[in-house]
Amino acid sequence: MKKCRKIIALLLVVMMLTGSFATSANAVLIGGETPYVPVDDDVIPTIIVPGLFQSETKYYVDGKVALDANGQPYKMPFFMDTTNEIVGVAIEEALKPIVDLVINQEDKEQMAAHAVADILSETLMGKQKLDEEGQFINDIRATSYMDSFDMLSEHDQETILDHFPMEYYIKHAGANKLYVFSYPSLDNMISVATRLCDFIQFVKEDSGYDKVNIVPISQGGSVFNAVMEMYAEKGRSLSEDINKVVFAVPALDGSTLVGEILEYGLIDEDYEIYRDMIPALLGEDNVLSYAINVILRILPNADVHNLLDIVFDTFISDYARYSTCLWALCPSENYPGASERYLKDENMKSIADQTYWFYQAQLHSDANILKAVDDGVQVFDIVDYNVPLFHLVDSWSKLPADGIIQVDSTSMGAYAENNNVKLPKDYVTPSDKNNCTDPSHDHADPRRLIDPCTGLLPESTFYFYNQPHESSASNDVFMKLASSILMDSNFTSVHSYPDVFPQFNNSRLVKGLMKDVAEMKEYDTSKLPKKYATELEGAIIQVEEMLDNTIISTLETQEAERRFYDICDIIEAYENGELDKYEEKENTAYLDFSYLLSDLLYILSNILYIFMVGNGFSDMIG
Repeated sequence: MKKCRKIIALLLVVMMLTGSFATSANAVLIGGETPYVPVDDDVIPTIIVPGLFQSETKYYVDGKVALDANGQPYKMPFFMDTTNEIVGVAIEEALKPIVDLVINQEDKEQMAAHAVADILSETLMGKQKLDEEGQFINDIRATSYMDSFDMLSEHDQETILDHFPMEYYIKHAGANKLYVFSYPSLDNMISVATRLCDFIQFVKEDSGYDKVNIVPISQGGSVFNAVMEMYAEKGRSLSEDINKVVFAVPALDGSTLVGEILEYGLIDEDYEIYRDMIPALLGEDNVLSYAINVILRILPNADVHNLLDIVFDTFISDYARYSTCLWALCPSENYPGASERYLKDENMKSIADQTYWFYQAQLHSDANILKAVDDGVQVFDIVDYNVPLFHLVDSWSKLPADGIIQVDSTSMGAYAENNNVKLPKDYVTPSDKNNCTDPSHDHADPRRLIDPCTGLLPESTFYFYNQPHESSASNDVFMKLASSILMDSNFTSVHSYPDVFPQFNNSRLVKGLMKDVAEMKEYDTSKLPKKYATELEGAIIQVEEMLDNTIISTLETQEAERRFYDICDIIEAYENGELDKYEEKENTAYLDFSYLLSDLLYILSNILYIFMVGNGFSDMIG
């Protein structure tokens, strides 16, 4: 059972991280037309280092972008075949053993488990399988942006803004001051870091500046760990090339989700498998979540566990363990145990050597960062906190996190007891862990959930409360903060502009709202009743005022969003001649059958768990 959980966990973790730091390709700048803080006359160029699966990556055959059966390019992150092709393979290879399992209630010779494991693993990883040196066997390439943003194609610009909504930076610093490094996320870490070192030199030469700023995002933090180690090994100072580093929710010490899966596997208690895990992953209001919980009962408990174990082992042993970039997301705490488990085979020696080198880079990370600071590099960190890890590993409810990465990793060591757990009333920062150099500074979290003074850089680390990792870029203030740090040479610490960008701020998810407001600003209101046109104008003004406020108020955001969407719904109903129906729905109770079905399945799922615990139907009969 433990291994069962592992495979699904790892796959889901990868898929979840895929959406990390993403936003809409049609994101627009609403509010903030005037810079919140001063902008230098001559802004130093910035390099974005993306997170997991944020680089446009393609699968090539014979030097050309490969096309699927429908004549379309294979899509990242997994370059999967068409649904019909996958279903065809599944029917051919797995249908019979699965039917036999269901009918006989026994997976003879583990045929169904192996069939499912082989199909799933090959589907997800077959085209980007790596060899024993950690290099892609097939031709997998990330789109290379060997130019500043203003010189890129419209497609490339939209692709970049889809992941990194840097409109505020582009507007005030200039599109010629933005560069993006790209890399396949499952590539070889040493190769990726080497290319980033070269890219830094390219940007210096291309822009004519002797230094650049750099923004490592999520997995990009792991890549930058490797870069810092390379500089250290060569006896070079980062200050030769880097002016400012602005870490954005960085995986400086990996993610516990990856580390515990590799070392221990997924959570494997029956209540997790049959009751909590799927709804936590797919959504508690998702009909499919509880339907899966019910369907699992068709199979015997032992075979459910066995199937998951085999799927996990196949995925890791045959594919995932060859990716040194993936290993770089394993925290230093978990690496010794995980490497003992998966890197001891003779054919894994090169992978073991490479990942051990990166493990050392993780251990040296704090020292390398402090050396850079001592040499004159300004280092900032932007952290999300108070969001539990995804429900996949034993520590999901025990570690303060941002949903995907534990706070200790993103904040360089800031202490918190747990999510939503306040520090004791008598808590005082331990003197041997206090990194605040000035006793007069106030770094107190207003919610008393985290102690920034125990983080490596309390003077330059910002925190966003209740902000999920994967939606950081949906927080416009998060992006404006990073941009302002990059554009203002006088922005040197959390004390620089506390009335505009306080050290502690709140969550805000407004990417969809910003897009919708931009569209409605172009809406022709001349044919609307005056009261609706007036209300729309007022709602837009309220949203823009809210967006201009960089000290986030959750209530202010909710009120502005509710008012805007209420009038949008009314206008839509008016256009469709359904205003009476809209008002009737607003004023009367009505049934939402999707929620009703979800509630019914939720009740059924819990009843089955109460009476059956981890048993399948045949187990109960037996």
